[in-house]
Amino acid sequence: MSIKLFILLIICLCSRLASAQIDSVSILSDLSLEELMNVKVITASGYLQKTSEAPSTIQVVTAKQISERGYEELSDALRDIPGIDMIHLNGYAPTLIYFRGMYGAENLRALLMIDGIVENNIIGSNDMAGPAYNLHNVERIEIVWGPASVLYGANAFGGVINIITKKGGNINGILAEKGFGTFNTSVEKVSMGIRTSKFEVSLSGSLYSTDGPNFSNRDPSYTASYVDKAYSINGSIGYIGRQSSTTLGFRAYRTPMGWGTFFNSPTQFLGLPSQGYGNKGVLGLLSRDVRNERSGLESPYARTIFLQNDLKPSDNLSFLTRVVYRETGIGDNSYAYITIDGKKLIRVITASHSTRLFGEFLSNYSPSENHKFSAGIQFFQDNVEKGGRKATLDTNTIFLIDGKQVVTNLYSTFLPRVYDLRNNFGSYLQYVHSTDFLRKTTLTLGGRYDYNSYYGSNVSPRIALVNQPTNEVTIKLQYGTAYRAPTNTEIYQTPLNVKLKEEKIRTYELNIAYELSKRAMFQLNGFRNKLDDVILLTNLTNLNVNKNPAELTIHGIEGQMDYVYSTKVSSFINFTVQKAVGKNKVTNRTGDVPGIAKIKGNVGMSLNVQDLFNLSLIGNLVGDRRAPSTSPYGSVDGYFLTHLNFKTRKLFNDRVSASLNINNLFNTQWLDPGFRTADGFLYSTVLEQPGRTAMLKVAVSF
Repeated sequence: MSIKLFILLIICLCSRLASAQIDSVSILSDLSLEELMNVKVITASGYLQKTSEAPSTIQVVTAKQISERGYEELSDALRDIPGIDMIHLNGYAPTLIYFRGMYGAENLRALLMIDGIVENNIIGSNDMAGPAYNLHNVERIEIVWGPASVLYGANAFGGVINIITKKGGNINGILAEKGFGTFNTSVEKVSMGIRTSKFEVSLSGSLYSTDGPNFSNRDPSYTASYVDKAYSINGSIGYIGRQSSTTLGFRAYRTPMGWGTFFNSPTQFLGLPSQGYGNKGVLGLLSRDVRNERSGLESPYARTIFLQNDLKPSDNLSFLTRVVYRETGIGDNSYAYITIDGKKLIRVITASHSTRLFGEFLSNYSPSENHKFSAGIQFFQDNVEKGGRKATLDTNTIFLIDGKQVVTNLYSTFLPRVYDLRNNFGSYLQYVHSTDFLRKTTLTLGGRYDYNSYYGSNVSPRIALVNQPTNEVTIKLQYGTAYRAPTNTEIYQTPLNVKLKEEKIRTYELNIAYELSKRAMFQLNGFRNKLDDVILLTNLTNLNVNKNPAELTIHGIEGQMDYVYSTKVSSFINFTVQKAVGKNKVTNRTGDVPGIAKIKGNVGMSLNVQDLFNLSLIGNLVGDRRAPSTSPYGSVDGYFLTHLNFKTRKLFNDRVSASLNINNLFNTQWLDPGFRTADGFLYSTVLEQPGRTAMLKVAVSF
C-alpha cells in the first residue's frame, strides 16, 4: 500500500469518526503567559508538575508557538532555544544537535523521546529526527537541560527532548494540510482525533519530498540533498476507565534521502575544479546521479509499538506499566558511490537492523503533601547488528562513463546479518520533600543503578533544591550525573582487545526565574559541565593506551525573557555565552572545542492583526565557530538569519487557513564548520548552507 493511499484511508476513516460526540478539551494555544508558566510537564521528574516546581532547567515549546513561528520539524524549534548548537548536513543525519557545548558525539549526547518512549536509533547512529518528524501532531516539546540518567538511564546525558503528541481530544476532528516550497518541496499532513467518555483515538501521517539545495560548487549536477517521500505514521487508541487508562500505540518514521554534504565531492574523478574551502577532491562521495540512479541513498527508519497502562487507585498513588517493541536501522536499499583514489567509483551498499524489547514499571506515592516517592524498574534486551551489514565484493563487472571513468562493485550482495544480544537492567528511586523553609522549598534526591552486559554497571545520583521566596521568584540549584553508552560504531571500529567505557558527566547548575506583572518572565542559567572518559571519533583505531582518551570542561550562562504585551503581541529574546575546552589525556593537548559558538542569541516577535492574521519575525545570531584542528579552513564566520511566518486566521466557517514561511529572509550566505576529522580529503572542511527558502501551506479542518 502506498503512503498516499494510506493517508487517503486515514481521511476516509476520519470522516466517519468525526461525527462522534467529542468532549471539549482545552489546548495550550489558549493559554496566557501566567498559565504557560504553570503548564504541567512530565519529563523532569517522571510525573506531572508545574515548570516552576520541576527540579531541572526546562523549557516548553507549545503548539501555539509551533504554529505561529512556522516550525516544520524539530531542528526548526531548537534553533530558537538557548544553549543548543547545530550543524546542518542537508542529508545524512540530517542535523547534528549539541547541548551546551558537548560537541563530538554526533546526536549521541541528547535523548530524544516521544511521549516518554526513547526514539534514538538503537545502535546509536546519527539519524535522530529529520523531515519525517513533522511537528503537525505535536502538543508541546519539553526540553530539559542537563543529565537525566536517574530517570532514563543511558544517554540522557546533555539533555532530554520529549515530544508530547496530541491526543484524540486535543485534535477534536480532522486537519489536513498541503504545502509547496523552494527546491520543488512538497508536504502533505493529516491528523484526526476523537474522544468519547470511554475511548480516545488519534491518527496522523505526513509525507515530505524535496529536491534539496543545489551546492553547485561541489558539482554543477549536484543532486545529493534530496528527500524522497519521507513519511511518519502515528496512532493510538485508548480506553479510559474509572481508575485507569490503557493505551495501544504505534509510530513509524522513514527518511529516504541523499547523503548531502557528509563527505567531500570527488572533483578529481569528475575532472572538475576543487569545491573550495581547502578540500582536495581525491576522496569523496559522488553527489550527482549516475547510471540512471540517484547519487546515493541513506534510508533510516524507526518503528515502535507500545502498550501501556496508567493506574491511579487513589489521589496519592499511581502506577505506570509499559511494554515496548522497537525496530531501527538503515534500509537495505541504501548505497553510496565512493572514490578513494580519484580514478574509479565503488558502489557501496549499506544496511543495518536492530530490535529492542523493553518493559518498565513505575510508581509514584505521596504519603502526605510534603513527601513524594518515585521508583521504577526497567529492563530491555537489544538485538544489535555488529556494525554495518557486511557485503561481498564484486570486481568482475565495470561500468564506463564517457568511455573512461570506471564504476565497480555493481553487483555486491549482503552477507548474513551478524548480531549481538545485550541486556540492560535499571532501577531508580527518587524522593521529594517539600517544606515551608524560606517560604517554599523543595528538595529532590534521586539515584539510579544500571547494569549492561557490555559495559557493566553504573550509578547515577542526583540532587536538586528549588526555592520560591516570593510568588514571582524561583531559584533552582542542581547537581547531577549521567552516562553515555558506547555505540555500535564506536565498539566495532575499535581494536578487538579494547573495551570501551561509558562516557560520564557531572553538572552543576543555578537557575533563577523572575515573573514580572504576569506579562514578562526572565530567566538566567549558569552551568558547569565536566565530561570524562570521552570517546573521540577521530581516534577510534588508537585506543590501546587509553580507551576513552578525552575530557571536556564547559562553562556557560544562558539568559532569556518572554514578554506578552497583550493578546495581540508577544516577544522573546535569549542569549548563550559559553566556553568549552577539551583535553586529550594521551597527547596532553588542550584547546577550545570546535563547532561551538561562544556567543549566540535569538530574538522574535509575534503580532496578531485584527484577528485576521498572525505575523512572526525571528532572528538568530550565531558567533564565530572554530573548525576541527584537522581542518585547513580555520574558523567559520558568524551569521545572523531572519525568518518570517505569516498565517491567516481560520476562514470559511473556521475551516480554512493559509500560511507562508520564509527562512533566511535576506538570503544571507553562511557556513557550518565541518565535523569529525574535517581534513579536506574525505570529510568536508566546512558545510555550505542554502540561502532563502519558502513554504506555502493551506490547512483545512473538519
